[in-house]
Amino acid sequence: MAKTLKYSKVKKLSERDSKRVVSNNHGRYEERKVEVFDNLYQIEKEWTMVKRILKVTAKVISYGKVTYETRYYISDLKENAQTFSHIIRSHWKIENSLHYVKDVAFLEDFNRMRTSQIPTVTSLLKSLAINILNFNKIDNKTQARKLFAWGVIDLFSLKRIEC
Repeated sequence: MAKTLKYSKVKKLSERDSKRVVSNNHGRYEERKVEVFDNLYQIEKEWTMVKRILKVTAKVISYGKVTYETRYYISDLKENAQTFSHIIRSHWKIENSLHYVKDVAFLEDFNRMRTSQIPTVTSLLKSLAINILNFNKIDNKTQARKLFAWGVIDLFSLKRIEC
């Protein structure tokens, strides 16, 4: 059975380390603060693998609209706030770039399949196709999608992935 971590316990923890990051890109101003907590004595004994609790607060100003967001993470790593900040940003960079490729090259936003397991299966197949194209160092995913759609035999020229 999964255990839940009570917000009130996180609130009472003492901060060990923090890192503030400010970025101003693509018309967005963003302030992020990563707080690292390691004073975990109040957490239940079943959570022995947890070494750090992170609290990430973000303030984003985009086109005059201000939004605030707070996210919590648990980790078994004993890193500092700067390292955790980098890890979290790197994860979202990868996640966002994959969704961008799916939306632009594979036209996922125009997909109208909404029943049963079809959306999940097509999304997995698109992710597999993107990984195969990346493995073969193919940069233009849209061109590759069109090329392989018209010449299925060309798929056999790709490198084989060994398991």
